[in-house]
Amino acid sequence: MTDRVDATLNSKLKTQTGKTKGLGDEPGFVDGIPVEELVRLTKEFTARITNEDRQRLSMEINESGRSIQSGAPYILNQFFVGKIDLDVELAKRFPGAPMLSSVTFTPPPGKRARRGFALFKSQDEACSMTIDLQSIDGSLEAGFLLGGMINVRFALGPIPDVNRKRFLDLMRRPNGIAILWTRERWERDYMIFVVRERYARLYAFSSNHFDAACRLPPDVLDQLLQWLSGFWISDTETLAARTDDDSNNAW
Repeated sequence: MTDRVDATLNSKLKTQTGKTKGLGDEPGFVDGIPVEELVRLTKEFTARITNEDRQRLSMEINESGRSIQSGAPYILNQFFVGKIDLDVELAKRFPGAPMLSSVTFTPPPGKRARRGFALFKSQDEACSMTIDLQSIDGSLEAGFLLGGMINVRFALGPIPDVNRKRFLDLMRRPNGIAILWTRERWERDYMIFVVRERYARLYAFSSNHFDAACRLPPDVLDQLLQWLSGFWISDTETLAARTDDDSNNAW
């Protein structure tokens, strides 16, 4: 579906470019496309991707035997039934999320170990995020440190193989929403990633009623995905042959 949306948008952009050929140097145009039209097409494209993500998540929740209307956090419930734009709502709740523009990994991306540790820091080092990984069961813990004083941690627990691969596939898109959670969904800690033009906003939610947020630039996001892949994706053929139990718990 996403490929069809990309093709549709590209077709529209090409059509608009053809209609405005030679106007690229005029004020109010970008590569021959009127700025207003470019903004409209971009918003339309983003809305389609968000709607596809909403439908996918709603369907997977229903297929898992859970009820969207009962139990889910209010903001997720409203998103699943199409009453809010999750990206817009989260941005309102965390308007000043810091940009974490530097990162170090142990071991480095592409290497494997029994445990992994990543440290993300803002340019002024006033804010940071850590990620601890266990390679055996994919367990992940994320910590958010503010001003060297307040640290909150989110423990996601074991993440099934199929969930890990699905998450990585979704996060490689230039735009979209992906949720990283376990079989328990929102009953345990979970993380929501919103990607726009390869920039990511990361939101962490705890079952103990505290939240955190940050932003990652494209290069840092790419390194994170490569690092996670080194721990989570070891054998494609093995992943394809996992039991139906894991398949039934895919999100």
